[in-house]
Amino acid sequence: MSAPPYANPSTLKTTLIPKAQTTVNSKGNPAQAIPFLKFSDSVKLRWDDAYFYVESNGMPDHSMMVGITAWQQQIPLPQPYMGDNAWRIPLHPIPARTPMSAKKNFFRGAIAVAANGVPIFNPIKNDGRTDTFLAGELDKWGGHCGRADDYHYHIAPVHLQQRLGKDKPLAYALDGYPIYGYEEPDGSPVTGLDEFNGHKDTAGNYHYHATKSYPYVNGGFYGKVTERNGQVDPQPRAHGMRPALTPLRGAKITKFHSEGSHYHLHYDLGGQSYALNYEVQDDRSVTIERVDPSGISTTETHSGKRQGGGPGGKQKDRKSWISAHKEELDRNSDGDVTLVEMMNEAKKVFRSYDANNDGEISAEESKGPGVKSAMGGFVRGHFEEIDRNSSGAISARELADNAKKMFSKADANSNGKIEGEEYNRSAGGGKRKGEKGGDGRNKRAQK
Repeated sequence: MSAPPYANPSTLKTTLIPKAQTTVNSKGNPAQAIPFLKFSDSVKLRWDDAYFYVESNGMPDHSMMVGITAWQQQIPLPQPYMGDNAWRIPLHPIPARTPMSAKKNFFRGAIAVAANGVPIFNPIKNDGRTDTFLAGELDKWGGHCGRADDYHYHIAPVHLQQRLGKDKPLAYALDGYPIYGYEEPDGSPVTGLDEFNGHKDTAGNYHYHATKSYPYVNGGFYGKVTERNGQVDPQPRAHGMRPALTPLRGAKITKFHSEGSHYHLHYDLGGQSYALNYEVQDDRSVTIERVDPSGISTTETHSGKRQGGGPGGKQKDRKSWISAHKEELDRNSDGDVTLVEMMNEAKKVFRSYDANNDGEISAEESKGPGVKSAMGGFVRGHFEEIDRNSSGAISARELADNAKKMFSKADANSNGKIEGEEYNRSAGGGKRKGEKGGDGRNKRAQK
């Protein structure tokens, strides 16, 4: 069986189709194209007068997952980062009036795209506090899979320099500025980095650098981006084909290899070896064979219908907010989210945003750094929805009532905790004033 285009990187050929005149080099390509052209077997490129678009299936040509010691049982699956779902990079980046740090923002979605078409996420995971590298969640290439089985990096993929050389960017941040390795393009040492891991060269051009310690990659955005609900907007949506699973404590991934659309992952658990063999079909379904240490296998098949997860976009059957953030809400790690845990999170977020301690979160305060919490991003993205009396500020009662409403919707048996199948209940989208539908999120442009 031939592998489908989204599953096999070798079927993607780099094509440059200029839609409008823009800054180009002597060969007629935008400067941003140079590093991506080194991976012409796995990316497809185009541009217009404002943006440079990178298409890929998100699957690198190197091995993956090996070395992970904190595994959530997700596996690398091809993603449709193509067409209208391609990565978008500004051709003419603009410095932001108020640059935003990744220490307190952008815990969801990607912040950059590597030269091989693989997205790069914030090194701090979406709980707002865990360094994925230090936590053992990353493989030897600096990547792992998200809830949608989407492979991505969390630190700079410096190994790409083996093909790129040190004089070319490893990646481009989503604000349009390039990311170089541990050295300057001319091989000289890197000095004078700002809080975003960047600086200007002698010609006054800004760029980021990789570092061996936090923030590892761009530590935020020197350039102008739009932040929406905790991530850069817009950006592609990963296509999850199976539900997100729970961590497999004590497992360590030891091997991974692929043969066309067939993939093989091996891991050790309790001193014994296990295997996952899986194949991606033409209809985007995936068949997974699990083999235990005795050689007994079980097989499961998941359809190509989207299950949710991944950055950006919309989905028909998205998870409830509580389900998506259960790990950070579940403070005692017992597998359940209680009403007490939910309300404590709301209180913490309110105290953090109420900078002047006047008992309200103003619209301006909601744009501040807030707290390392997904609920902090929720407040920013749903300000008008939470502000029920349209006073222009959120009171402690309004935030508590909103949190309690979300909790009650998920707590089907009304026993004061979210557990088991209740996590799989779909989320309802609230309507915003003046809107016909949607989930009530608003956009915030970084000035």
